[in-house]
Formats: sequence, structure tokens, C-alpha cells
Amino acid sequence: MKQQLMFRFTISLFILFFAGLLPLFSQLQEVNLFDLINSKDHSPIERIETNAISLQSNSPHYTITGYNLSHLGVWEKKKEGNRNEENIIDLTPSTLYYISIAVETNNSKKDTIWNIPFITRSVSSGDILVYFNSSINEDVSNGSSPFSTSGTTIRNAIIQKIDDAQVSVDVAAYNINRSDIVQALNRAANRGVRVRYIAEGENANTALNTSLAFNVLKRDDEDGIMHHKFLIIDASQEMDSWLITGSTNLTTQQIATDNNNAVFIQDQSLAQVFEMEFEEMWGSSTAQPNTNLSRFGQFKKDNTPKWLMVGDVPVEIYFSPSDNTSFHISQALLNAEESIALALLLFTFNPLANSVIQKHHQGLNVRGLINDIDASGSRYQALLNNGVNVHANSVPNIQLHHKYAIIDAESNAENPKVITGSHNWTNRAENHNDENTLIIHDIDIANIFRQEFEARWCQIVSNDCFVSSIDELFSYSENSWHLYPNPTTDVVYIERKERTAESTNRINYSLFSSSGRLIKSGLKNNGAANPFSIDLSHYPSGSYFIQIKENDAYQLIHLNVLR
Repeated sequence: MKQQLMFRFTISLFILFFAGLLPLFSQLQEVNLFDLINSKDHSPIERIETNAISLQSNSPHYTITGYNLSHLGVWEKKKEGNRNEENIIDLTPSTLYYISIAVETNNSKKDTIWNIPFITRSVSSGDILVYFNSSINEDVSNGSSPFSTSGTTIRNAIIQKIDDAQVSVDVAAYNINRSDIVQALNRAANRGVRVRYIAEGENANTALNTSLAFNVLKRDDEDGIMHHKFLIIDASQEMDSWLITGSTNLTTQQIATDNNNAVFIQDQSLAQVFEMEFEEMWGSSTAQPNTNLSRFGQFKKDNTPKWLMVGDVPVEIYFSPSDNTSFHISQALLNAEESIALALLLFTFNPLANSVIQKHHQGLNVRGLINDIDASGSRYQALLNNGVNVHANSVPNIQLHHKYAIIDAESNAENPKVITGSHNWTNRAENHNDENTLIIHDIDIANIFRQEFEARWCQIVSNDCFVSSIDELFSYSENSWHLYPNPTTDVVYIERKERTAESTNRINYSLFSSSGRLIKSGLKNNGAANPFSIDLSHYPSGSYFIQIKENDAYQLIHLNVLR
């Protein structure tokens, strides 16, 4: 189902009549005004299409009284009788606009929110291709699959995209030692493609130590690092524009060995948003960088669109340190309904740890894998002390380099999503480094990332991946629940036989294959009061087992799926 697109934006604290709604997120300097009102329903820009946007306000706190688009010379007042809804039409696909919105509160205070950037939906394919360089667990697939699980394929795909470029290639890469990628960039430049490259000055970047046919700009200051790992191909082309991002550095170890993800997206609007970030660091829109205008780290401005549609998929994009990225990550975590899965190189940012702990205490199925548990300020022990099911990477000689979170991919929640990019969950990433973060609202992409997570989980937490036998599950089974229909085709309903004094409204369930492999798990907060359903439409015919846990009581029920 296509999910509703809401455009959120940041605004400074000078709008005092909303100050009382400021969340306890004290380390951040700005707040998201309409997230504070109600991010799910009250964003002023509700829908973005190729040629139109929709303004709407259902909030009891304010009404929209007028607007101005950057290409219009005058303010457009709201029509009588249609005060809180307006469609703005005749826009152009993949075009950056700025909209200013006049608002009036319910106590007659007026203000204007100036120059909110947004970009219209593109006519690109919207293809989102997920690559990993490690194995996956196909047992949890809903029918979706990563494009590849080979580091060699990631490298070859990057080179192929560079070789296919006709107009431009922009690279912002923390480190590179792959000469074959640099050779591809040289080939592109030599055939007339504009090639620009931004690097982190403190790294070796050994592959750049050769004759280059393109300009390189290095961030070289002590405040932070240029930590991006993205490439933009042909941003001006509707059907040939590609963004490549994720956690993968352009080095042999990172591509071939360390656990990483790379996401290839064919979307002109998204490519242009990343081009805005690139050119802010580059200092110009030409092939030559302008160091006088170049901005890195804390000097960058919050000036890019935050929400757009990639095909039918809503995507949020945040750049650090300008965009309060951790606030938006926290909001995504706090909006989780049933499950959170984390795979992180580092976790030292305390506000995000508090959000994870809060969701754990609410009863969600929260699991985490962290690589550097002994890093200064690590929140690993704090998570453990609060009972969060978190584990250290124990695989020798392989770094868990991901920076992703998967939200509500294990059940039928309303808004499953994936958070990925270059942004480690640290203070340095939040306040000093150049980073990017995507939040992709799509069940299939979330499921693809879950397949990778479950494979890493089984490597590191093997005793929580399989049961030794189905008999082990039956050995402590209660008899308080029944399910129907059984056999089933797509959906099974689980209902309590009789409510007791020990009954709760928090039910954990797990779906196992006939061999005892965990396939799916989730939480139902209303399970004790009503029958609840589990969607099995993405799983093949066969024999399964559903385990239900309430307090310390378990029940295992055999289930057949027939089609």
C-alpha cells in the first residue's frame, strides 16, 4: 500500500508559541516544528507529486493562511471555505522549489515559515537496489531479495555505473585504495564527463596518488571528517541518474570483507538533493572547486529537501551536521510499533540509546549488534544494564561496519522502514562530520535488510537463531491459545481460549520453520483482548510452528500453510 508522504522540516526556536512542545532532546539545537505538533498527521506539505504538492492542516494548533512559491511573485491567500487545504499545481518534475507558509495559531498569533525547500517527484524508475557483501538468511524473505551479496559485485557495479556515465560523476568518499575505481573515473573524465571528487584529507587515499584527469578537493581540518560514501551519476538525466550510498568505503577490506551495505537508487530528484550537498562542500557548480565558498562540517547550512518520493516509496534524507539527523533517527525509533533491529559499528550517542531503551521497556522486540563496544562513551553496557538484547560482534577479523536500523520489519506494522547511510550513532557524526542518512519507508527494503541482519545475528548469537529441536519448544508449552484457520493460505488468527488473572495485553509471538529456524517474530499489545492476525502470504506452503509467549508462559502450535 502506498504510504502517505509527509514533508517535515526544521525551524528555529524563535517561534515561541510552540516552545512548550519542545521534546527532551537537549543536545540538539533546533526542533522540528510540525513533528512537535504531530508528525504523522499535521505536516503542512502532505503530498509531493511530479507536478503538484498538497498543503493541508488538520492541527488544532494552527491554520495555514497563505503561501508563496519561489517562482511566484505574490502571496497566494487561501480560498474561502477551503482554509486548511490547497493543491499547488503546474509544477515541473525533479525541480527544487522553496515555499513560504503563513500560519495563524488558535490564539490569533501569526507567523511565517520562510523558504522551506522541497523537490518534486521525478519521472525516473525509482529502482532501489540493495547490495550486501555478506550472506543473508533467505528464510525470513517476504519474496524480496538483495540485488547481490558479493563484494565483487558491488565493486563491479560501481565501476559499471561510472563507465555508463554520460554527463557527470560526483564522488564523496571517506577513503579509497581501489585503483580500478579511480581508473574508471579517469576514463569518464577523458571521454568528456565532468568528474569531481571530495576526499577526507587525513586518510591515505592511496588510489588517488596517481595521475588524475579530474579535480580532487580534500577536507583538511581538525573539527571533523568528511565521512560520506556516495557517488552521484548523471544527476541531470531523468532515466540515467543514480545515487550510490550506504556504509561501504571504497577500499578492498571494506568491499570484500567487512560487513557493509550499498544502496543504488535510480531517481533524479534524490540525485539532485545529494548534488546540493556535494556542491556545498565543493563550493561551486563547476568542475573546479572554490575553496573560498566551500563549506564542511559545522559551517554547512540546513538547505536541502528532507522528504521526497522515490517511485512510490517515501524517503527521508538528512545530512550531518546541519540537519539534526539524530533527532530524526530518534523519531523513527520512537514511532516503532513492534520491533527494532540495529547493526552498528559504533553506538555512543546517548539520546539515541535512551530512545532504544524506552522502546525496549515498552515491550518491543529490540535487538542489536554493535562492533566497537569498548569505544569511548559506548552505550553498550547501558543497553545491557537496561535489559536490551544487544550483543558485541564476535566474528574474528571482520568488522561490522553497518550503520543501519530496521523498524517494524518483523510483523504487520503500519510503517516499516530502514535507516542507513554513513552516519555512525555518535556525537562526532551528529555535530562535526559530513554524513548522510536515508530513512526508506518500504516493507520490501526493510525485509531485505532484515535478511542480512538475521544472518549476522545467527553468526554472533547462534543460540538465539535456532532451537535444538521442535521437541524442545513443545517441552514447556502451555495450552491457552488456539489458531484458525489451520491449515491456512495467507492469514492465521490467534485467539485466547480463556482470559485469566495472569493475562496481559502484551503478547510475543515467533514463527519457526519445520527445522526449528526462527523466521519471524513480533509483539501484539492487544493480543490478550482480541484475536490477532499474522500475515503468511509471503511464505511458501509447508509446515510451521508458532510460539506464543505471555509473561513466563509459552505455547507452541503446529500450523500448515497450503496453497
